[in-house]
Amino acid sequence: MNTNTNAFIISGDIFLKDAELSSAIICYRKALAYPLEKHIAVKVLNNLGVAYKRQGSLDDAIAIFQKGIETDASYTAFYSNLFAVYRLQNRYQEALDILIKTVSLHHHLNDYRVLIEFLTFLKKPQEALNIANEVVNQFPKEYEAHLLLGNLLTTFKVYEKAIEPYRKAIALAPQRTQAYNNIGVVYKELGRNQEALVAYQKALELNPKDSAAYNNLGNLRRNMGDLKGALEHLKYSIELNPDYADAYSNVGAVYKEAKDYASAIPYYQKALSLNPKHTNANFDMALMELSFGNYEKGWKQYEHRLNMSELIAKTHSYKTPMWRGEPLQGKRLLLQNEQGFGDNIMFIRYAPLFELMGAKVIVRTRPELVNLFASVQGVEAVYNEEEAIPLHDYYLPLLSAAFYFKTTIETIPRIFPYLHVKQQPTEFSLHPKDLNVGLVWSSSRTNKDFANKYTGLSTYKPLLDIPHIAWYSLQVGEDALEIEKEGLENKIVDLSSSLIDFAATAKIIQSLDLVITMDTAVAHLCGALHKEAWILVPKPADWRWMQEGEKTPWYESLILFRQGLRDDWELPIKAIKTRLKSFAKKP
Repeated sequence: MNTNTNAFIISGDIFLKDAELSSAIICYRKALAYPLEKHIAVKVLNNLGVAYKRQGSLDDAIAIFQKGIETDASYTAFYSNLFAVYRLQNRYQEALDILIKTVSLHHHLNDYRVLIEFLTFLKKPQEALNIANEVVNQFPKEYEAHLLLGNLLTTFKVYEKAIEPYRKAIALAPQRTQAYNNIGVVYKELGRNQEALVAYQKALELNPKDSAAYNNLGNLRRNMGDLKGALEHLKYSIELNPDYADAYSNVGAVYKEAKDYASAIPYYQKALSLNPKHTNANFDMALMELSFGNYEKGWKQYEHRLNMSELIAKTHSYKTPMWRGEPLQGKRLLLQNEQGFGDNIMFIRYAPLFELMGAKVIVRTRPELVNLFASVQGVEAVYNEEEAIPLHDYYLPLLSAAFYFKTTIETIPRIFPYLHVKQQPTEFSLHPKDLNVGLVWSSSRTNKDFANKYTGLSTYKPLLDIPHIAWYSLQVGEDALEIEKEGLENKIVDLSSSLIDFAATAKIIQSLDLVITMDTAVAHLCGALHKEAWILVPKPADWRWMQEGEKTPWYESLILFRQGLRDDWELPIKAIKTRLKSFAKKP
């Protein structure tokens, strides 16, 4: 290699390092004009392609990387760089093809990892799992191979199956901490808290300054209801790593669960300053913004929930684009169920607005809501989400409707009722001379905020002796057994066997005079049916109930009875009793 050629290469490398890309490209091209030894030529070609990529000249970069592969098909950097450019251009199939070729040629563990991550991104979970299993078969003695499989199973929430690869990783390298941390997360998600604790303690025994382990241990303490211990571990995690966005977000979450929003907000803000796209911090901040009535900012941050594993799991099968405001005239729009029953009942009100835009609206929801949502104006068809995905042009997670319609408190859709059921004779006897009142005293036990949404039937006892009232239980699940436990079989009619889905519940509600309930799906159902209901609201309240007053902007027929102090239901029950006495029918 002559002196001029060497000078061009050295100059190109310096220009590339200093991001003077045009000059780097000129130097590399001049160097390639001379005869070069193969091992030098491939490095120059790769650097030239990188310079084009960083400059944004992606087609030129592709041409150079392809020429590089023709020059030396064994040079791995050409493949990884070509994959990166294809991905930047959203040419996903070509990107996938080059990754598969890379793996087949080189069989490097890191190439398999990149392929698995890309398949996950492409919403191809089974293909990703197939490759991960292939990796552990090909590299049975590699710690990273088993860790990769465990991590993938954890991502897909197949927690039980993730345990074995993590255990194998630990057996191969018991001095490394990552598998201890990750198996601890799996044990926590499975409710095996003691095993999770042992795993985290082992990680900290190996590395007492492991910030991630303290973060995980803090989350475990939070999961076990030990908020003081959670804060202690999480704040020490931050002390060890002041730039740990997850730890700041988790401290915020502890304060948020304690309903101490003033203390939560600075930690969320710090997490977002470190990582503006942090999913949990954005989501929790969105809930607080909505709670304060700051809807414009709140809905925008609320969109970060789309990156949460629960929603990804619901939408990973879609091959169609998510709707982001495109014209809908003549298009089939699929509204996808998300979150709890109450959330879906609340937001199905937006379906008629999509019909007004010219869309043919179809809904894919949980089985218990199918019959109920068939009554919504503008909905062409309702499908059980356990069935195959029906044909459509766009899909939209249902709760994103508020963002795309730029909903403010003043513009909330308020056409009531927006759910309808046919009036039919009840299968139980109503009392024509009494006030017929339905009761609910517990939300779903899987609800993360269950502790704040549970009163227990005993809380309602001061109401049950008011004369001229007939009581009917709309409670489902194991909490319906409290009627017998409290010895109230003669006071309350248990209707749980008739509540086979929400359409059946709606028909019963329509026959009653009033419903008294916690913040549950039944509250939303009453509001959507425009049936009067009195809602016991914890302090602080969930965002949709606002923080003061006896009304919510989302429903006209609901009256809110708020806690004065957290965990104290005495005040709202007294207020309900006073109003109920004047509301009850006289003989």
